[in-house]
Amino acid sequence: MTTRQAYRSRVKIPASYRTDDGSEYETSVVDISEHGCRLRDGIATVRPGAGLSISIGTMAPISAEVRWLYRSFCGVAFTRPLHSALVEHLQHAHARGALPSDEIPAR
Repeated sequence: MTTRQAYRSRVKIPASYRTDDGSEYETSVVDISEHGCRLRDGIATVRPGAGLSISIGTMAPISAEVRWLYRSFCGVAFTRPLHSALVEHLQHAHARGALPSDEIPAR
């Protein structure tokens, strides 16, 4: 098991992603850090190791790789970390409370 690089804040941000074959899907970001995020719903088409381009809110698409899947969630690592000021803005603008224990993947 790999240890997470940074704490992720719980958020709810509309997002979409495009797979390598060009298909586009709607999803939502439920937590985020400089190094990655967790997506919920709309993830049935992805597999660990798959590359994708993700648009979070109104941001331009960024490259990422799917790291894990669990129920209706997937963990994504950004190819290049996001700037800390951007992550802080997203965390404050879209903040949510703590995840219920049944929504936390056992990793």
